[in-house]
Amino acid sequence: MSLPNHPFGTELDQSTVATVLTQHTSWEDKYRQLILWGKQLPTFTDEQKQVASPVSGCESDVWLLHQSVDDMHYFAADSNARIVKGLLAVVLACVHGQTRDSIRVLNLNHFFQQTGLSHHLSESRANGLHAIVQHIHQITQ
Repeated sequence: MSLPNHPFGTELDQSTVATVLTQHTSWEDKYRQLILWGKQLPTFTDEQKQVASPVSGCESDVWLLHQSVDDMHYFAADSNARIVKGLLAVVLACVHGQTRDSIRVLNLNHFFQQTGLSHHLSESRANGLHAIVQHIHQITQ
């Protein structure tokens, strides 16, 4: 199954996400930006949800599709929660189209701290985000 098209990792990358998020000084502005990015993720069809890897450890439903071509890793993700979908967009902007080694050394927790997102996330959301990152690390090994 081919991955649905989305702008993350190509049109919207880690550097752009960091720049945009650090320009927003209030949590409300960051939250609105996350929602906007989340809306750019395609909604999975029932068929895509069936073949996708469900990510355990999240309170919301999260599905992840992955393909690897010549050690380049490509992802698509969906969730039934708007803010989680926005967080997935940020993660995809960082990992989509990257090599296994690039993904392995990427410190997404540090990235979320730098952009001012981590201290605004509830404990359960932070745990879910950690589960998503761990899942990505496991499937790219």
